[in-house]
Amino acid sequence: MKTSFLPWILAAALVACDPLGDGLPGFRSRSECGPHGPGRRAEPEPEATDTLAFRPLHPADTAVYFSAVRFPDGYDWQRDTAYGSVAFELLLYKDFEQVLALPSGADACFVPDPDRHHLLSGHLYTERMADGQTRIGRDGVELFRFPGREYLVGLLEDGEDLYTLSRPAKGPGFSFRKNGTPLLVRTDGAPFGDLSDPSYGATGALYRDQSQVCFCFAAGSAAERDIYAVRDGQEERQAGADGTVLDAKRHQGAVLLLGTDYRDASLREGRIWPEGASFAVTGRFAEGIGAYSGYLDAGVWDGPTRLCREEATLYRAQRETCAVSVDGSGTVRWYGPDGEGQEPLPCHFLTPACAAFIGGRPWLALTPRDTRYRPYVQTGTQVREVDVNGYVSSLSVTVSLPATKPPWTRPELP
Repeated sequence: MKTSFLPWILAAALVACDPLGDGLPGFRSRSECGPHGPGRRAEPEPEATDTLAFRPLHPADTAVYFSAVRFPDGYDWQRDTAYGSVAFELLLYKDFEQVLALPSGADACFVPDPDRHHLLSGHLYTERMADGQTRIGRDGVELFRFPGREYLVGLLEDGEDLYTLSRPAKGPGFSFRKNGTPLLVRTDGAPFGDLSDPSYGATGALYRDQSQVCFCFAAGSAAERDIYAVRDGQEERQAGADGTVLDAKRHQGAVLLLGTDYRDASLREGRIWPEGASFAVTGRFAEGIGAYSGYLDAGVWDGPTRLCREEATLYRAQRETCAVSVDGSGTVRWYGPDGEGQEPLPCHFLTPACAAFIGGRPWLALTPRDTRYRPYVQTGTQVREVDVNGYVSSLSVTVSLPATKPPWTRPELP
């Protein structure tokens, strides 16, 4: 197998991500979260008068999905005075119409934690640890469960089947399963990527390359780490992976490995973004005594492009990059491809899954810190409020180009 080592990439691929940070009381990320329960389908809400006007760059069908958690009116969920015991509803919206409402209960396959809500193909996948088991659900219906307390880092649909990649709540190792049945289990190692990493997309650490189900992982000590690529459950050790590897991805049959140095810049953390026959790198670059968040396109030798000085979550689409940062006081700011940013917003940015970059525009799902205001979805200067006492937990925006006749068709021969 061909292995490509990219010496100018630099990210801490194996650092555990805590998407909730310090700003949001009440969430115990990846932990037991109390009783919850079965769901019900909801009637669509009446269409609001302040409908968000979509402006895609091409004639297209834009679909906006997001999940939200709703607590009873009057309950101050941000103070977390009764976390795990107060009833809540998990909601799914499509184009700002509520299509699913799941009330909490003891037998539910979901919890209120935002990093356990995953939008994929218009469905809301959830995970919950309870009674020494991990339950996986879709739209409020439990699909399967398996022993142990684990959290998902990869989720891939295959017709009626579902592949999952999960890690123990504590300690190293991972499990690769199909419909809950183990295909590959290791007690050491850590996969590259997870379900909150924008560079891995909605499916997280699991993805397809040349029709095969793939992921990469690192095993061994920090001084002597081995890099492996997995195809359809078969692991292959990668030669030539000396030095620090920040990210690893299979792309068009090759394995791309991300290193830490590029000319006068070094990469402290970063990700590979495959783009057709090429790729780009985003991350935290350091030059001299300064550091910045930016990106580097393959074949561009002028050095990385700087987006912002702050540490940020980076998103990329159609060869453009944007950034979302949260400062020490908990305010949110986004930067467009040109590096120009919006004024800081006093909001919670709960996980990287609360943003998307589509059609050259960032989409953000934000929850104001001031409980007098409702959460909202914003793109550009357009804002749409979500009328819940709670928060938006994940966001997915898709653009599907309509089928059109080709502009020229070879004439039929007589």
